[in-house]
Formats: sequence, C-alpha cells, structure tokens
Amino acid sequence: MSEVNAEQRARAKTAAANMAVTANDTAVVLGAAGAVVVVAGVASGVGALAGVGMGAALGVCSFGAWWVGNRYQRLANDPPREDFDEVDESNGQIVHGSSAPGGAWEFAASQFILADASSALVTSLERYDGALAAEQADAATRQAEAVRHNAQAAIDAIARIAELARVVNQDWEMARPSIDWSSVSLQQVRETYLSARGEDPATAPGEPLRSVLGNIDGLVETDFAELDLDLDPVMSLTEMPGEPSVLVSQEYLNELDGLSELLGSLVAEE
Repeated sequence: MSEVNAEQRARAKTAAANMAVTANDTAVVLGAAGAVVVVAGVASGVGALAGVGMGAALGVCSFGAWWVGNRYQRLANDPPREDFDEVDESNGQIVHGSSAPGGAWEFAASQFILADASSALVTSLERYDGALAAEQADAATRQAEAVRHNAQAAIDAIARIAELARVVNQDWEMARPSIDWSSVSLQQVRETYLSARGEDPATAPGEPLRSVLGNIDGLVETDFAELDLDLDPVMSLTEMPGEPSVLVSQEYLNELDGLSELLGSLVAEE
C-alpha cells in the first residue's frame, strides 16, 4: 500500500510557505521589468520583438509567479477533503511551442504548469487525509498514487523552470544596456502589467495571458476566480523596486530545488 510520508509532508509544507513569499518577490521583479522593457525599450529603439514581445511575456511570467506562490500557500494549509473518490492528475505540457520566440514565453508557460501540478498535488493530499479519516484504505492508496504523480509533475516543471531561468536572465542581461529603468513610473508598471494579466484574469484575461494558456494542454485547473486580486504583489507596489541584475533570483531557484527534493520522497511503500 502506498502512503504519504508524514515527516516529508511537514517539511514540504514549511518549505512551501517560505517559497510562496519568494514567489511574490519574483512576481514583483518580473512585472516591473516587463513594463520597463515595453516602455523604455521601445522608446530607446530595442524593437518590437525585444520590447513589446518580451515585455508582455515578462508580465505573464509575473502573474505566473504569483499563481505559483498562491498554489504553494495552499500546500501549507491543506485540510482534509471528503471527495476522495475523485482523482486529479496534472499532465500539463506545452503543446506547440511558445507563443512567440523567446525563453520568457516558455518560462511563463512552465510557471503555470508548475502551479497546476502543485494545485493537483494539494487536492490529492487533502483527499488522502479524507480517505484515511473515513477508513477507506483503497481510496487512500489511489490518492497516494495521485500524490506521487502530481509531485513528479511538479518536479519536472521545476527542472524546466531552472533551465529557462538561465535564458530569461541572459535575455535581461542583453536588454539592460538599451533601457533606462529610472524612466518608468509605477503607474506605467501597473498599466503594462494589467495589459498582460487582464483586469480580471478569471473572466477577461489579457491577450498575452490567453496566448500562453492557449499553448498549454493537460491542465487540471485554469480558473483564477479564487484569487484575491487586491493581494496581487505587482498591483500592491507603493514604489518602484530597484533595478535587478537578474530577473529570476538564485534564491527562488534554490527554494524550488529544495521543494523538488522533498516532493520526490512524499510517497513511500508501506
């Protein structure tokens, strides 16, 4: 019988709570950078692809980072569920390449794949607890196997994100000499970010967000209705952040990697 390792789960919950904070910080950096690339980049002649295209992608990356953090916060707070007869398994994948040339688009898509796997993982854990509480051993085993599947899906997405982060950071390094971070206002950041995210991503997502999601298949959850938009870290900014040397920090990648190790040992054979 497969069972969830309680010790590893507790460690994963703590790590997930910490990672959610870092994900919000990453969202802020990506959102601000997207606006700077669009506004300052176009003005300085970077060009449509590097300016508007990359800027829109970074805006979606920002929303994706926030969504990842939101899903991992759920892992830190996972009450039992009674619908343990249902099984959700995330199989997210990019189906026909990125929406436009550039690693930022695939990075954004990979963020949503990770968020979906994490969400399905939490649901499976909650159903596992519900099955145990109801003394339904067979259902508990099925949910433990779903936990294993979704944990692996998250691990695979994290590995892809680590690869693409290098591309995103390299693109940023090449773009920086052509832009002026200080020339962009906080209001311009908000406007540019909203054009990518949409005023309400659940009912009216921006075209860049729709484009990225349209290139992903196999997601369990694509409904952002439960998000409290008042908590969006980019829209909550009160001042422009400082210019970053990299867009995806090593801290964020290290925390994802640490979670990946914990997720790999969540399920054990009794």
